[in-house]
Amino acid sequence: MCRWLAYSGSPILLEELLYKPEHSLIDQSRHARMGVETTNGDGFGVGWYGVDTGTPAVYHSIEPAWNDRNLREVASHVRSPLFLSHIRASTGTAVQQTNCHPFRHENWLWVHNGLVRDFHLIKRELAFAVDESLYADMEGSTDSEMLFYLALTFGLEEDPPTAVERMAGFVEEVGHRHGTEHPIQMTLGMTDGKSIWAFRYSSERKSRTLFYSTDVRTVRILHPERKRLQEVSDESRIVVSEPLGDLPGAWNEVPESSYGVVQEGEDELRPFQPIYSGNGAQR
Repeated sequence: MCRWLAYSGSPILLEELLYKPEHSLIDQSRHARMGVETTNGDGFGVGWYGVDTGTPAVYHSIEPAWNDRNLREVASHVRSPLFLSHIRASTGTAVQQTNCHPFRHENWLWVHNGLVRDFHLIKRELAFAVDESLYADMEGSTDSEMLFYLALTFGLEEDPPTAVERMAGFVEEVGHRHGTEHPIQMTLGMTDGKSIWAFRYSSERKSRTLFYSTDVRTVRILHPERKRLQEVSDESRIVVSEPLGDLPGAWNEVPESSYGVVQEGEDELRPFQPIYSGNGAQR
C-alpha cells in the first residue's frame, strides 16, 4: 500500500517530519512497520501551503523517496504551516508522476492509502459518475485519484464528511454489483488549506493503520526533555499512517470506521458510515 503524513500548526521546515524523526516518513519508505509492504518505493509527493497563499504547491517524483536529492533540498528550505506528504507502493497502476499523491484540485490536497478492489472491472462505471466539469482535470490512472474526483462530485468542497461517506457508499454499491465482496480499503487525508480531515474505513472493517498526535500541551508535560515541543504552537497536530517514533503517550490510533478533523479550536473525532443512495452521482 502506501504511507502518508499530514501536519498543521506552527510553520516548520518540511524536513522536521520528513527526515528528522527516528521513524520519519522517509525512513518508512524503506522500513515501514505497519504497512502491507515494508518498502514504499513507487514514487512520492509533498504538497504544502505558504504562509500567505491559499493555493498549495506540489512536488512529485517517481524516484524512491529515500533516493531523491532534490526532495532533501526542498525539505531543508521550505517552511510551511500545513502540508501533506505521501510515499507510494503501487497496487497495480503505472509508476508515473501523474499517479503520485498528493492530488490537487484548486485549493484542495488529497492523499490515500488503500485500494479499490477489482478497480479494472469497475473503473469505467466510476468514471462515468464523475461530474463532467471535473473529469478533464483527472490526469492519472489510479483508484486514489478517482476517489478524489468522486468525492469532489459529491460535494467535497461544501461538506467533506458527507461527500466522502457518499463516495464510499457509491464505490461499495458499484463493487457489489460486480461481485466484489469488499470493494474499498482506505485511509484518506485531505485539506482545503485551513483544516485537515482524516478518514479510516474499509468494507471489511479491517482498515489500514492511522494515528494522530496527542495534544502538544500534554506531550510537553510527559516529555519536558524534548525541546522542539516547546517551540511549536498548542494547535500543532500530526496525522500519520504509522507513528514517527516510539515516544510514549504521543500517538493515538484513529478508531475503525471513524474520521477526525484538525481545525482551529477543538479538534473532532466522529464515526464514519457510508451513505448508500443507489442513485449514482446525482445530488
